Amino acid sequence: MTLKASTRILIAGLAMSLFTLAQAETPNIEPGQWEYETRMTVEAGFPVPEQTDTHSDCVTAEDIAQADTFMGDMDMDECDVTREEMRRDGANYEMVCQVDGMTMNMTMDMTFMGDRSEALIVSNAETPMGPMKSTIEMTGRRVGECN
Repeated sequence: MTLKASTRILIAGLAMSLFTLAQAETPNIEPGQWEYETRMTVEAGFPVPEQTDTHSDCVTAEDIAQADTFMGDMDMDECDVTREEMRRDGANYEMVCQVDGMTMNMTMDMTFMGDRSEALIVSNAETPMGPMKSTIEMTGRRVGECN
C-alpha cells in the first residue's frame, strides 16, 4: 500500500468523522490554510522505506459546516466502519477496508485542537507477500488565511 492510498483513507476517515460531527456539533477546527505532514512506516517481511509527505489545503467555514466536502474522490464503499466514536475534539474509528484486492483492518484516532490536528492510523493486512503492518502519523496546523 502506498502513502497516497493510505492518505486517501485517512482523509476519508477524517471526512466521515467531520460529516458526522457536523450533524451534531461543529468540529474544533479553525478555517484557514492548513499544512499537513504525514509519515508512514511499514513492518513487513520485506524492506519498505519510510514515506513522508507534506501538503497544504484551504479549509473554509463552509467546508467545516458541510464536512462531506472533505470526501474528495474517495469511495467510502471500500471501507466498513465497525466502531466509531465522535466528539468535538476528535474521533476514533475501527474499520475494515478492501484496498487493492487486500483486506485491511484499521484503527484511526484523530484529535482536533482548533489550529492543530493529529491523527494516528494503524493498519494490518495480509498481502500476497505476507503480513504487513503500517503506521501513519499525520499532523496538521493552520498556517494562516487561505490564499
